[in-house]
Amino acid sequence: MIALSMWLIGNNEYGFRLPSVLLGTLSILVFYLLLKRVSGDRLLSLIATFLFSFDNLVFVHSRIATLDIFVLFFMILGFYWYFGRKMILSGIAFALSTLCKIGGLYGILAVGVYHVGKALFTKKGDSGQLSLMQRLGELERLVIAYGISFVGLLFVMDRLWVGYPSPIEHITFILNYTRALVAPFPTGIQSYPWQWLLNQVQIPYLKVDVNKIVDSTVVGTYTSIHFNGAMNPLIIYLTLPTILYEAYLYFSRRQDTSLFAITWFAGTYLPFIPMALLWNRIMYLFYFLNTVPSVCIAITSMALDQKPPKIIMGLYLLAVIGMFVMMFPFKAVP
Repeated sequence: MIALSMWLIGNNEYGFRLPSVLLGTLSILVFYLLLKRVSGDRLLSLIATFLFSFDNLVFVHSRIATLDIFVLFFMILGFYWYFGRKMILSGIAFALSTLCKIGGLYGILAVGVYHVGKALFTKKGDSGQLSLMQRLGELERLVIAYGISFVGLLFVMDRLWVGYPSPIEHITFILNYTRALVAPFPTGIQSYPWQWLLNQVQIPYLKVDVNKIVDSTVVGTYTSIHFNGAMNPLIIYLTLPTILYEAYLYFSRRQDTSLFAITWFAGTYLPFIPMALLWNRIMYLFYFLNTVPSVCIAITSMALDQKPPKIIMGLYLLAVIGMFVMMFPFKAVP
C-alpha cells in the first residue's frame, strides 16, 4: 500500500506517509462503529473513540510510514465484521492484518478467546447461550477464511514481488527471523512489556532542536519537532485498574463490552510477558499500539458505571486533550 502510494504520488513525504494517515483516520471511524455494534451505547462509543483519537502513540503512528497502524486498522475491521456475524469478511480482515505484520495474529487470538469465553462463562438460561461446540462451529468459517486468504494472498504477493517460491518458505523465514530476535536484557529503545504500562522507554522517532542565534552566538535552543513513541499518560496509567474493573463488571453483570475489552487486552498484550520472561524476546513500546483501544474501552466503561459528576468527566477529557497537546509532535509554529 505504501509502495502504491509512492508510485501514484511520488517518492516523497506525502507518498510514503499518506496511507498511514488514511488508515489511522479510518481506524477512528471503524472503532466507533465497532463499539456501537458491541455495546449499543452511543455515549460509551463516543467517549472511548475520543480517548483513542487523543492517544499520542496512535497519532504518531498515523503520521509515519511504519506498519503498525495498518495492522491495527485491519484488526479493528476484523472485530467489526465479527460482531456483525460476517465471519468470512472478518477472517479476511484478520488475514490482511497479519499480512501487514505478523502481530496481526494477536487479533484473531483475541477473537478466539472472546468466542470461547462467551460459551464458558454464559450461565444456563441466559439469552443467546450456546454450547462450546456450537460456538466453535460458528468460529470455523472465520478460521477457514483467515487461513485461505492469508496463504492465498501471501502466495500471490510472493509470486508477483517478493520472490519466495512458496508461502511455507516465507512463513518459515518469518518464524525463524522472529525466533532470532532475542537479547539477554533490553538495551536502547528495547523494553519489557510491563514497562509499557508505565510509559517507560519511550521511542524518539524524530527530534529537531533549533538553535537561537544572536550576533553569531547561540543564545538558546528549543525543540521544534518531536515525534515521540509514547502513550497519553492519562490513558496508559489507568490500564490495570480499569481492566480489573472490567473483569468485575463482566462476572457480576455479564456485559459483552466488558468481556470484549478483557479479551482484546489479553490477546494483544499478555502473550508478550512469557516471551520476555522465557525467551528474552526483543520488544518495543509501540507493540502496545494494538492494545490501546481495549484500554480506552475499559476506562470509558468504568467511568460510565461509576457515574461521576459531569464536571469531573469533562475535566478528565480536557486533561486528556491537554496532555495530547503537550506531547504533540510539532512544538513550534513555523
